[in-house]
Amino acid sequence: MKTYILNEISEIESIINECKICFVGVVDGDNCPYVFPMNFAYFNNEIILHSAPIGKHIDLLKINNKVCVTFCTDGNLVFQHPEVACSYRMDSRSVICKGEVTFIDNMSEKEQILNKFMAKYTERSFTYSQPALRNVKVWRIKVNEMTAKAFGQKHNK
Repeated sequence: MKTYILNEISEIESIINECKICFVGVVDGDNCPYVFPMNFAYFNNEIILHSAPIGKHIDLLKINNKVCVTFCTDGNLVFQHPEVACSYRMDSRSVICKGEVTFIDNMSEKEQILNKFMAKYTERSFTYSQPALRNVKVWRIKVNEMTAKAFGQKHNK
């Protein structure tokens, strides 16, 4: 089995859009990674997230807004030989994105972004009350760096 680096942007974006959650990594005050899962939307080379307006993640992003976001497709177990443990791999694809978080504070922009966000998970339309918009933190991550790999692939991919 082989790992391939993926370079085609349409294939990379397909991997991202196939995923239902992403994992966001930030650095805590002790320079230790702090990683948490989130729902997301992706469009125009931007990752959109939303969360509560307060919490450890928000406090950490106020100190350092750089993030690493990872996506991974569900994998299937594959092997070259059933008797050789080291030949077992997961057939999966992953994307790692790096960027910086900015928060969207404009209420009408928040509503537009939340509608795009919700379109990833449902076909329903939504309206948002002003208190709801005030009480949600909407994140925008402009992707500065993106890498992708396919794991557990046959050599003649």
